[in-house]
Amino acid sequence: CNPYGVVWHGHYVLYLEHAREALTGRFGFTAARALEMGYRVPVTRMELRYRAPARPDQTIRVTARLRDPSVARLVMDYEIRSESGELLVSGETEQVVINREDELLLTLPSGLRSLCASILEFQQGLDAGREPES
Repeated sequence: CNPYGVVWHGHYVLYLEHAREALTGRFGFTAARALEMGYRVPVTRMELRYRAPARPDQTIRVTARLRDPSVARLVMDYEIRSESGELLVSGETEQVVINREDELLLTLPSGLRSLCASILEFQQGLDAGREPES
């Protein structure tokens, strides 16, 4: 907690990181897997919009959602909500794809595109009210 008795703002970054890793990891898209494929996918931008504070004993729900990538850039949208559904924080991260030679890629490599397609299909199933098989 901060001196005001609410969750310190810096913790929200970790909450987003955990949500992103849970979503992508479900489909085998981890940092280790990206390195095996010859890529690094660093976060290059993060934006958080604080709407209401989380309290120390409050249960929160964090969601992450991948946007359909048109280039070698992955954008995720996030929401942190209270148990009652109140929006506490919304956010966004951007990641780029860098190859073994430290070159910034412009197009998404096919292996990463396939992993992203699986995530997008899963998200569409959630939007339709069902959880597709993974």
